[in-house]
Amino acid sequence: NLLHLLRMMNKKEKSTIEKISDPEEYFEKSGVNNAMRDVISLLVENRPKDPIAFLSQHFGSFVEEVSVIVRAQRLVCLTHHSRPAFSDNVISAYKILRDKGLTGKLHNELLKGLCNGLPPIIAERLLEKLNCKELDAVPHQLFYNNVLTCLVCHDYKKHSELLYRELGSVCDRGVCEALFQLLAEHTESSNKYELSSSLIARAISSANNYGQQFISSEEFVISALDTYVDMLQTPP
Repeated sequence: NLLHLLRMMNKKEKSTIEKISDPEEYFEKSGVNNAMRDVISLLVENRPKDPIAFLSQHFGSFVEEVSVIVRAQRLVCLTHHSRPAFSDNVISAYKILRDKGLTGKLHNELLKGLCNGLPPIIAERLLEKLNCKELDAVPHQLFYNNVLTCLVCHDYKKHSELLYRELGSVCDRGVCEALFQLLAEHTESSNKYELSSSLIARAISSANNYGQQFISSEEFVISALDTYVDMLQTPP
């Protein structure tokens, strides 16, 4: 039942970083790639006389900062956002970061961690909309909304993957293009992102060139999440 599958938002199937066998995936998901890119950029920009001492100082402060972000991230991911305890967990995470001087920089780093597991192009688009200026103060409501937005995006990723598998033989390019066009129109008119079974039925009936070319799972998911990101309003 498609409607049932689309409502399955509570099951989480996360593998731990320790179980990742591919080195490239391990570096990306553990945050090593981002950390190395950042420090290399700092070296090039600042050109310190003693680069080794600079690296030592940078990673010393970096480890302290990361540990705070990791604690905050664990808190907000402790329970699903549909459960009452989620709001309390976000408050606790906010207080942890606020005690360390919560600015846009810490906020952005937390969101970057929460976007791990999303397609890179979607994570980039999402962060462009949600990131704050590094030195700006971050009020609690903005913090809450942005954390929730990232977590909901993961839910829709799972929905899209389930839907792709369920569609099976009807998951061709014509149907998907019609589906995402209808989804965009529905989202714009109702301000709700909902991949409903009725929307899918309309897409199948209105598809042009049905059965001509199948669409990959990755492309399907990215197209679905693109519509979700398009729906988001950029804060002033």
